[in-house]
Amino acid sequence: MDSVKNDIKLMIQLQTVYDRIAEALQERNTAPPEVRDLQVGNQRRRRELEDLESRVASLETELKGVRKKEKENNVELEHFQKQKGMVTNEREFTAVISEIDYATKALEECVGRRGELEGSLGELKTEIKGRRQARPEEEEAHRQVVDAWEQRKLTLKDTVHTLAQQAAELEKRLNPKHRARFTRLLKSKGGCAVAPVAEGSCSLCHFAIRPHLQQRVRRGQELIACEHCHRILYIEETLTADDS
Repeated sequence: MDSVKNDIKLMIQLQTVYDRIAEALQERNTAPPEVRDLQVGNQRRRRELEDLESRVASLETELKGVRKKEKENNVELEHFQKQKGMVTNEREFTAVISEIDYATKALEECVGRRGELEGSLGELKTEIKGRRQARPEEEEAHRQVVDAWEQRKLTLKDTVHTLAQQAAELEKRLNPKHRARFTRLLKSKGGCAVAPVAEGSCSLCHFAIRPHLQQRVRRGQELIACEHCHRILYIEETLTADDS
Protein backbone atom coordinates (compact mmCIF):
# COMPACT_ATOMS: atom_id res chain seq x y z
CA MET A 1 0.00 0.00 0.00
CA ASP A 2 1.16 3.48 -0.79
CA SER A 3 2.84 5.06 2.27
CA VAL A 4 0.92 8.33 1.90
CA LYS A 5 -2.42 6.54 1.85
CA ASN A 6 -1.32 4.55 4.86
CA ASP A 7 -0.40 7.74 6.68
CA ILE A 8 -3.76 9.29 5.80
CA LYS A 9 -5.48 6.24 7.29
CA LEU A 10 -3.32 6.56 10.39
CA MET A 11 -4.20 10.25 10.69
CA ILE A 12 -7.92 9.43 10.42
CA GLN A 13 -7.50 6.88 13.20
CA LEU A 14 -5.54 9.42 15.21
CA GLN A 15 -8.23 12.01 14.69
CA THR A 16 -10.82 9.55 15.98
CA VAL A 17 -8.70 8.81 19.04
CA TYR A 18 -8.16 12.51 19.75
CA ASP A 19 -11.89 13.15 19.33
CA ARG A 20 -12.61 10.48 21.92
CA ILE A 21 -9.99 11.97 24.25
CA ALA A 22 -11.60 15.40 23.89
CA GLU A 23 -15.06 13.94 24.58
CA ALA A 24 -13.81 12.09 27.67
CA LEU A 25 -12.06 15.21 29.00
CA GLN A 26 -15.14 17.32 28.36
CA GLU A 27 -17.32 14.84 30.22
CA ARG A 28 -14.82 14.58 33.08
CA ASN A 29 -14.64 18.36 33.46
CA THR A 30 -18.41 18.88 33.34
CA ALA A 31 -20.50 17.76 36.27
CA PRO A 32 -23.70 15.97 35.12
CA PRO A 33 -27.06 17.71 35.63
CA GLU A 34 -27.99 15.59 38.65
CA VAL A 35 -24.79 16.62 40.45
CA ARG A 36 -25.25 20.29 39.55
CA ASP A 37 -28.90 20.14 40.65
CA LEU A 38 -27.91 18.64 44.00
CA GLN A 39 -25.22 21.27 44.50
CA VAL A 40 -27.66 24.07 43.70
CA GLY A 41 -30.30 22.50 45.95
CA ASN A 42 -27.84 22.09 48.83
CA GLN A 43 -26.69 25.68 48.51
CA ARG A 44 -30.30 26.88 48.49
CA ARG A 45 -31.21 24.79 51.55
CA ARG A 46 -28.07 26.00 53.35
CA ARG A 47 -28.97 29.63 52.64
CA GLU A 48 -32.56 29.04 53.78
CA LEU A 49 -31.35 27.42 57.02
CA GLU A 50 -28.94 30.28 57.63
CA ASP A 51 -31.79 32.75 57.03
CA LEU A 52 -34.01 30.91 59.52
CA GLU A 53 -31.23 30.87 62.11
CA SER A 54 -30.62 34.58 61.53
CA ARG A 55 -34.34 35.28 62.07
CA VAL A 56 -34.27 33.23 65.28
CA ALA A 57 -31.29 35.22 66.57
CA SER A 58 -33.04 38.50 65.71
CA LEU A 59 -36.30 37.45 67.41
CA GLU A 60 -34.45 36.19 70.49
CA THR A 61 -32.71 39.54 70.80
CA GLU A 62 -36.05 41.33 70.55
CA LEU A 63 -37.64 38.88 73.01
CA LYS A 64 -34.89 39.56 75.51
CA GLY A 65 -35.64 43.28 75.27
CA VAL A 66 -39.40 42.73 75.56
CA ARG A 67 -38.98 40.56 78.67
CA LYS A 68 -36.78 43.21 80.24
CA LYS A 69 -39.36 45.88 79.44
CA GLU A 70 -42.14 43.65 80.79
CA LYS A 71 -40.27 43.25 84.04
CA GLU A 72 -39.74 47.01 84.28
CA ASN A 73 -43.43 47.65 83.62
CA ASN A 74 -44.38 45.14 86.32
CA VAL A 75 -42.14 46.90 88.81
CA GLU A 76 -43.54 50.28 87.77
CA LEU A 77 -47.14 49.03 88.05
CA GLU A 78 -46.51 47.61 91.52
CA HIS A 79 -44.96 50.93 92.53
CA PHE A 80 -47.99 52.98 91.44
CA GLN A 81 -50.45 50.50 92.95
CA LYS A 82 -48.68 50.98 96.28
CA GLN A 83 -48.77 54.73 95.76
CA LYS A 84 -52.55 54.58 95.21
CA GLY A 85 -53.06 53.65 98.86
CA MET A 86 -50.93 56.56 100.00
CA VAL A 87 -52.57 59.47 98.13
CA THR A 88 -54.05 62.28 100.22
CA ASN A 89 -56.17 64.16 97.69
CA GLU A 90 -58.15 63.77 94.49
CA ARG A 91 -55.45 65.34 92.29
CA GLU A 92 -52.84 62.84 93.46
CA PHE A 93 -55.33 59.99 93.08
CA THR A 94 -56.11 61.01 89.48
CA ALA A 95 -52.38 61.23 88.66
CA VAL A 96 -51.65 57.80 90.15
CA ILE A 97 -54.60 56.20 88.32
CA SER A 98 -53.32 57.70 85.08
CA GLU A 99 -49.86 56.22 85.72
CA ILE A 100 -51.40 52.85 86.61
CA ASP A 101 -53.41 52.86 83.36
CA TYR A 102 -50.30 53.76 81.36
CA ALA A 103 -48.18 51.07 83.03
CA THR A 104 -50.98 48.49 82.64
CA LYS A 105 -51.32 49.26 78.92
CA ALA A 106 -47.54 49.10 78.42
CA LEU A 107 -47.42 45.81 80.30
CA GLU A 108 -50.23 44.33 78.20
CA GLU A 109 -48.42 45.36 75.02
CA CYS A 110 -45.24 43.70 76.28
CA VAL A 111 -47.10 40.52 77.21
CA GLY A 112 -48.82 40.44 73.81
CA ARG A 113 -45.59 41.00 71.92
CA ARG A 114 -43.80 38.42 74.06
CA GLY A 115 -46.48 35.88 73.15
CA GLU A 116 -46.11 36.69 69.42
CA LEU A 117 -42.33 36.39 69.61
CA GLU A 118 -42.41 33.13 71.57
CA GLY A 119 -44.92 31.69 69.07
CA SER A 120 -42.82 32.73 66.08
CA LEU A 121 -39.66 31.39 67.70
CA GLY A 122 -41.35 28.08 68.43
CA GLU A 123 -42.45 27.72 64.81
CA LEU A 124 -39.02 28.68 63.45
CA LYS A 125 -37.17 26.34 65.79
CA THR A 126 -39.52 23.49 64.85
CA GLU A 127 -38.86 24.17 61.17
CA ILE A 128 -35.10 24.33 61.72
CA LYS A 129 -35.20 21.05 63.65
CA GLY A 130 -37.17 19.39 60.84
CA ARG A 131 -34.72 20.64 58.24
CA ARG A 132 -31.74 19.44 60.25
CA GLN A 133 -33.32 16.03 60.77
CA ALA A 134 -33.87 15.75 57.00
CA ARG A 135 -30.28 16.66 56.18
CA PRO A 136 -28.75 13.21 56.83
CA GLU A 137 -31.06 11.68 54.20
CA GLU A 138 -30.37 14.53 51.78
CA GLU A 139 -26.63 14.27 52.38
CA GLU A 140 -26.73 10.49 51.87
CA ALA A 141 -28.56 10.93 48.56
CA HIS A 142 -26.06 13.60 47.59
CA ARG A 143 -23.14 11.39 48.60
CA GLN A 144 -24.38 8.50 46.48
CA VAL A 145 -24.73 10.71 43.39
CA VAL A 146 -21.36 12.38 43.98
CA ASP A 147 -19.65 9.04 44.62
CA ALA A 148 -21.04 7.72 41.34
CA TRP A 149 -19.76 10.83 39.58
CA GLU A 150 -16.31 10.51 41.20
CA GLN A 151 -16.18 6.88 40.08
CA ARG A 152 -17.16 7.93 36.57
CA LYS A 153 -14.36 10.50 36.58
CA LEU A 154 -11.84 7.81 37.52
CA THR A 155 -13.14 5.65 34.67
CA LEU A 156 -12.82 8.60 32.27
CA LYS A 157 -9.28 9.25 33.53
CA ASP A 158 -8.35 5.65 32.73
CA THR A 159 -10.05 5.99 29.34
CA VAL A 160 -8.01 9.09 28.51
CA HIS A 161 -4.82 7.34 29.59
CA THR A 162 -5.58 4.32 27.38
CA LEU A 163 -6.50 6.54 24.42
CA ALA A 164 -3.34 8.59 24.87
CA GLN A 165 -1.31 5.40 24.67
CA GLN A 166 -3.15 4.43 21.47
CA ALA A 167 -2.44 7.87 20.02
CA ALA A 168 1.24 7.58 20.86
CA GLU A 169 1.46 4.20 19.12
CA LEU A 170 -0.28 5.54 16.02
CA GLU A 171 1.98 8.61 15.94
CA LYS A 172 5.06 6.39 16.00
CA ARG A 173 3.89 4.76 12.75
CA LEU A 174 3.44 8.08 10.98
CA ASN A 175 6.03 9.65 8.72
CA PRO A 176 7.69 12.29 10.98
CA LYS A 177 6.98 15.06 8.45
CA HIS A 178 3.32 14.06 8.19
CA ARG A 179 3.09 13.71 11.97
CA ALA A 180 4.42 17.23 12.47
CA ARG A 181 1.93 18.63 9.96
CA PHE A 182 -0.94 16.73 11.56
CA THR A 183 0.02 17.96 15.05
CA ARG A 184 0.22 21.59 13.91
CA LEU A 185 -3.23 21.36 12.34
CA LEU A 186 -4.64 19.64 15.39
CA LYS A 187 -3.57 22.58 17.55
CA SER A 188 -4.55 25.34 15.14
CA LYS A 189 -7.87 23.89 13.96
CA GLY A 190 -9.61 23.24 17.23
CA GLY A 191 -8.60 19.60 17.49
CA CYS A 192 -9.62 18.62 13.96
CA ALA A 193 -6.79 18.12 11.44
CA VAL A 194 -8.38 15.97 8.72
CA ALA A 195 -11.65 16.31 6.80
CA PRO A 196 -13.45 14.03 4.36
CA VAL A 197 -14.56 15.35 0.98
CA ALA A 198 -18.33 15.16 0.66
CA GLU A 199 -20.18 16.04 -2.55
CA GLY A 200 -17.16 17.90 -3.89
CA SER A 201 -16.62 20.06 -0.79
CA CYS A 202 -14.66 20.01 2.43
CA SER A 203 -17.11 18.49 4.91
CA LEU A 204 -15.98 20.82 7.71
CA CYS A 205 -15.75 24.29 6.15
CA HIS A 206 -17.94 23.40 3.09
CA PHE A 207 -15.50 25.02 0.67
CA ALA A 208 -15.83 23.60 -2.86
CA ILE A 209 -12.82 21.51 -3.88
CA ARG A 210 -11.66 22.09 -7.45
CA PRO A 211 -12.02 18.97 -9.66
CA HIS A 212 -8.29 18.50 -10.27
CA LEU A 213 -7.64 18.67 -6.51
CA GLN A 214 -10.36 16.11 -5.94
CA GLN A 215 -8.54 13.79 -8.33
CA ARG A 216 -5.28 14.26 -6.44
CA VAL A 217 -7.06 13.56 -3.16
CA ARG A 218 -8.59 10.45 -4.72
CA ARG A 219 -5.19 9.12 -5.86
CA GLY A 220 -3.82 9.48 -2.34
CA GLN A 221 -0.25 9.96 -3.45
CA GLU A 222 0.24 13.20 -1.51
CA LEU A 223 -1.35 15.16 1.31
CA ILE A 224 -3.82 17.65 -0.14
CA ALA A 225 -5.12 20.48 2.02
CA CYS A 226 -8.42 22.32 1.75
CA GLU A 227 -7.70 25.67 0.14
CA HIS A 228 -9.90 27.41 2.69
CA CYS A 229 -9.42 25.75 6.10
CA HIS A 230 -6.11 23.96 5.27
CA ARG A 231 -7.15 20.67 6.82
CA ILE A 232 -5.87 17.48 5.20
CA LEU A 233 -8.51 16.10 2.84
CA TYR A 234 -9.42 12.51 2.11
CA ILE A 235 -12.10 10.59 0.24
CA GLU A 236 -13.56 7.81 2.36
CA GLU A 237 -14.47 5.39 -0.42
CA THR A 238 -10.99 5.60 -1.95
CA LEU A 239 -9.32 4.55 1.27
CA THR A 240 -11.97 1.89 1.97
CA ALA A 241 -11.55 0.40 -1.51
CA ASP A 242 -7.87 -0.26 -0.80
CA ASP A 243 -8.84 -2.51 2.10
CA SER A 244 -11.15 -4.72 0.05
